[in-house]
Amino acid sequence: MAYIGRQQSSGAFLKLDSISSQFNGSTTTFNLSIGGDAFFPDNPYTLLVSLGGIIQEPITSFTIVDDQIAFAAAPTAGANFFCVVLATTNVAPLKTLTVGSRSGAKTLDLHGRKLAIIDRSGTKHGIPFNLA
Repeated sequence: MAYIGRQQSSGAFLKLDSISSQFNGSTTTFNLSIGGDAFFPDNPYTLLVSLGGIIQEPITSFTIVDDQIAFAAAPTAGANFFCVVLATTNVAPLKTLTVGSRSGAKTLDLHGRKLAIIDRSGTKHGIPFNLA
């Protein structure tokens, strides 16, 4: 029998590494990664987070800063965790970045490092990269 209804979505859905082994009842901030590489979500609304079997509400229950998730309350030790990225534009690992310059192109080795640019006024602007 053919499928009846709206066609199922497919796309760049990713599952983050589990952080449940780090839960101790007092820590609220944890690093996010996929396959051991740092992951920088676009915003918290692109994540489906389950903590102890309960879906968490973005901003109210957790926030994202760079490659870290901060929960409003510390997860209890032994709590289950999973997180699915519902949308991302980066589906291939970004390991290097080639930047053109007046004296030729330069290749930067990223591997989870953060890149920053200093503008003419001397202000530093961080640029996060998704590595998954």
